[in-house]
Amino acid sequence: MRGPFSLRYQLLRWLLLPLGALCILGVFLARLTVQSAINAAYDKSLHAAALEISEHLRMVGARPEVDLPPVALEMLDTIDQDRIFYSVAYRTSDGRDVFMTGYDDLPRPAAAPPGKALFYDADYRGERIRVIALSTTMPANPPVVVITQVAETVGGRQGLIQTILVQALGQQLLLIVLGAAIVWIGVTRGLSLLQKLSGEVARRSAIDLAPLTLRHAPEEVSPLIGAIDQLMVRVRDAIAVQRRFIADASHQLRTPLAVLRTQAESALREEEPAAVRQVLAQLRDNSQATSHLASQLLSLARAEPLAGLADQAEVVELATVAREVCAALVPDALAQRADLGFEEEGPALIRARPLLIRELIANLVDNALRYAPAGTVTVRVGRSSPERVLLVVEDDGPGIPADERSRVFERFYRIRGTRGDGAGLGLAIVHEIASGHGGIVDLTDGPGGKGLRVEVRFPAASSQATAA
Repeated sequence: MRGPFSLRYQLLRWLLLPLGALCILGVFLARLTVQSAINAAYDKSLHAAALEISEHLRMVGARPEVDLPPVALEMLDTIDQDRIFYSVAYRTSDGRDVFMTGYDDLPRPAAAPPGKALFYDADYRGERIRVIALSTTMPANPPVVVITQVAETVGGRQGLIQTILVQALGQQLLLIVLGAAIVWIGVTRGLSLLQKLSGEVARRSAIDLAPLTLRHAPEEVSPLIGAIDQLMVRVRDAIAVQRRFIADASHQLRTPLAVLRTQAESALREEEPAAVRQVLAQLRDNSQATSHLASQLLSLARAEPLAGLADQAEVVELATVAREVCAALVPDALAQRADLGFEEEGPALIRARPLLIRELIANLVDNALRYAPAGTVTVRVGRSSPERVLLVVEDDGPGIPADERSRVFERFYRIRGTRGDGAGLGLAIVHEIASGHGGIVDLTDGPGGKGLRVEVRFPAASSQATAA
């Protein structure tokens, strides 16, 4: 959308406004320079006129006189039609000024150094004038000091300054217009790449998530292209997870739902109360298994996109979470006649998403209770090293053969002949959650070589993260 807040207009504003400010500053500095040069030229002309007059001074007896020829008076004419005034006077021994010729009311200087020129400004007959006072010492006994003054109105020099500045300002404005045109062309050409990028993205379909192939991209646009490509990768992964979840759910839930429907229809056909109760009991067991399967499928779907959501992690006390999960599963352990215990071996802080860590521990404990009924299940939390936090869940059940331990992390894989009504997703969920948190899962033999020991090692939270 074009407007005052578009990128094009922002670039033009940030380029042209400083240029305009520099133009104004340049005109101000040019005025100072031109005014200094013009004043110096006019002052030099005044000084030449004062010297010309002083050269025609002579002594007649004890009094000085001045004989101004016509050529000396012609020097006082200016092309700017400025008014020229002059005055010649001498100073007596008692300090009085005696007027000789010119304008007797011309403003006198406060003090005129002998043999030197003094420039000063004054107001005379309602106008501003520039005056030079030149003192000349005439040979006499005692010496006589003659003061020659030449004054000029400043209208001419001000007019010349204004003329030069107007010309300079016109040139500056022309340069700004040309610069604006060049900047507009440059900004348009620079933004054409963004237009090509937006056009390529707009042409993409919902299933076209391939990386952008924009050649000769400038360095400033490369991070944007890289960010878009990373976003497409995350979207592609999220779509793949969604499709995998839909495929798993449709494949795994179709059979249990069909069984439930068949058993419900069978219960409707039965007439004997005992047979109906038996079918309803089977329906209850199968519905529980189906509910467990659906719950695990949802847990797996939550765990898979974890790598893209690391910014939601927080510092978690693993021992506290494990203790709460064990307390919540005590009724299930009692129903299985199992001995569920918890051991804490010191603080264990990790950076994680608490909901998924609960899911991981619950799946490990649930697996142990399902495949080791009436046994002993122990959950232990501690440190395996200063950099690693260790979570252990061990039981004294049948365990997992060593040659099968690399496959049990696959989805829906179950060891042939295994008891229980699991769906083969528990350890897959554990592996996904642990990997998403930078953890490692190891399967070993339980205590005394009996049962299964699951070890999950998480990176310990840094001291900076803990303080935060």
